[in-house]
Amino acid sequence: MKTHLNKQIITIALPVMVQNMAFYIMQFTNTAFIGHYKIEGLSAINNAMIPFHMFFSFFIALSQGTTIMIAQAIGAGDQKKAGHVAETSFFYNQIISFGYFLFWLLCGRYVLIMMGVEGEILEMGAEYVQVLSYVFLTTGMNLTASAIYQGIGKTTPIMMNNIYRSLMNIVLDYLLIFGKFGFPELGITGAAVATLISSTINNVTLANSSLKNGVIEVAWKGILNPVRGVYRKVFVFGSQAGVEFMLFMGAQVVLIRMLNTTDPLSAGLYGIINTLLNLSVNIYLGVGVAATTLVGQATGAQEHSRALSIGNRCILYALIVCTAIGLLFASVPGSILGLFSSDDKILAQLSPLLMIMILISFPKSVNIVAGNAIRGAGDARWMLITQLFGTAIIIAVSAHMIFVMKMGLAGLLVANFADEFWRSVVNYGRFLIGGKKVAAAATPHITIQPVGENITL
Repeated sequence: MKTHLNKQIITIALPVMVQNMAFYIMQFTNTAFIGHYKIEGLSAINNAMIPFHMFFSFFIALSQGTTIMIAQAIGAGDQKKAGHVAETSFFYNQIISFGYFLFWLLCGRYVLIMMGVEGEILEMGAEYVQVLSYVFLTTGMNLTASAIYQGIGKTTPIMMNNIYRSLMNIVLDYLLIFGKFGFPELGITGAAVATLISSTINNVTLANSSLKNGVIEVAWKGILNPVRGVYRKVFVFGSQAGVEFMLFMGAQVVLIRMLNTTDPLSAGLYGIINTLLNLSVNIYLGVGVAATTLVGQATGAQEHSRALSIGNRCILYALIVCTAIGLLFASVPGSILGLFSSDDKILAQLSPLLMIMILISFPKSVNIVAGNAIRGAGDARWMLITQLFGTAIIIAVSAHMIFVMKMGLAGLLVANFADEFWRSVVNYGRFLIGGKKVAAAATPHITIQPVGENITL
């Protein structure tokens, strides 16, 4: 029984882990390149990307609606309807994507000013966002293609595309940031150009392959002549998850704004800490996907004790990952942090923060995996409620730590730990107590991993 369950978890989790790690290696390398090129560049990029992702998270959530509707149609044996959903989503997602392009091209600088960014960091960030805005000319088709593959249950094309894009981005970053092998030295702007090139190629390639997915028919004729009323349902499905995503990212925007009022460089250091934290996240996120799928199946079969066993097993695996990564970071902190900067002053600031980050990783893992299990059991509203309270609490506690106790970035991380801890307790409790109360007919929820749609440095 345990062996079979382990095999099920690994079968689902492993492909997600591979594609997430490919993306993470790209993100890690980019951060290291920028940190060594100019440490202020990390502040510029982190200030730019937090609000960038806050708005983008809602768009990503809409693709969940596409995936859910395609999966439901296929489950009902209606491939024709699934094709209409895919074609209509291609059309409307691309229109929305063009709106994002115009917004960031024309208003990106003003968003950074509202974040409290000024001086050299503002100039670098504004130029970075302006270049990156052109990614949205093809992002809509990427989101739709990813949703199609997720909906039909074929994730290998997404994984392979993400690996190719990551490798291309790393090479282009090295050439364009530092000006190697005759290429111009573009610095921070080079990172944006590298992302633009690699993402555009990835977006077009994935979209083209999704037209020949082998399961549902997706044709240009249908894309250019979308079925009325279909996208309204997609929007209703996706917008529910979008609110939760935006609450989380909105809190991050406020936190960065607080840091900018006291020490603009801290925003860059916060980016380094988050990059390190995301190592464990990108590994156990695959286990979280397994929790969603397997708990959902067990709940649908009214096997509630099995659902609890699956959730607990997945949470245990996530905690094991955090322990291993935490021991690695704690054993060689200097070597790890030295990958991002050679400035002794910066490294001295980061060293104690690394220890707080290790502590944060444990309750965060419980939150993510237990949250996925709760959604798999059919209760998406619970996670929205806890995120709503979490957003209010972390902003209030962070403000107290930063402005009253004068703890700066360390205080913000302490607030992060407090937020993750209380939510991990209540979310895990909800999973344990609520599992037996979930009806077999609960609304299905599909977790989509940010693979093809990720926009990084």
